[in-house]
Amino acid sequence: MPYYNNDDLFRYFSRYINQKADEKIEKIKKEIETEKKNALERIDQELHKNIFRGLDIELSELNSDFSARMNKVKTEYSKVLMEKRSELLNSIIVEVHHKLSGFNQTKAYENLMIKQIKNIKSDFCTSKVEFRIMKNDQIMKKVIETHYQGDFEIKEIAEIEIGGFSVLCFDLGIMTDQTIDTRLQEKKQWLYEHSKLAASQ
Repeated sequence: MPYYNNDDLFRYFSRYINQKADEKIEKIKKEIETEKKNALERIDQELHKNIFRGLDIELSELNSDFSARMNKVKTEYSKVLMEKRSELLNSIIVEVHHKLSGFNQTKAYENLMIKQIKNIKSDFCTSKVEFRIMKNDQIMKKVIETHYQGDFEIKEIAEIEIGGFSVLCFDLGIMTDQTIDTRLQEKKQWLYEHSKLAASQ
């Protein structure tokens, strides 16, 4: 057995004690850190649970309020969009109407009306018919008088503003509308239903 004096023993035991103490301290530190970590995680989870529980209520209320506001905005937006859409489409129709205003004075108009008159079948009406035309439409009047083969009378009406004609057979209770005004209205309706200007909800 080695020989130790008191100083040597003291130093030896001091190192041993310190070493064991350090090991114990490190072990305790790790245990404390682990417990601290677990405790913090439990606290954090509980805290988040409480926070999110409160947030869920608040978010639900906010979501309800947001949905109501969004619906209001969408309604107002749709209303404005519909108004702008109507204004734009109406402006297009007005522009077309303006461009067609002088069409009834052209040779192209006369040729178109001759074609339309000839398209009226002979069996459309065997009795007298009534042609309705635009006021002062001399070209249309001439076309009817020249190219319609049956018995007729001509009536000028203010409702026709662009040109063309409608013809009525009172005996059969039928009518054919060949006015440019009606064609324009049909195009207007088509634009409202199929145009890319249609509002997207």
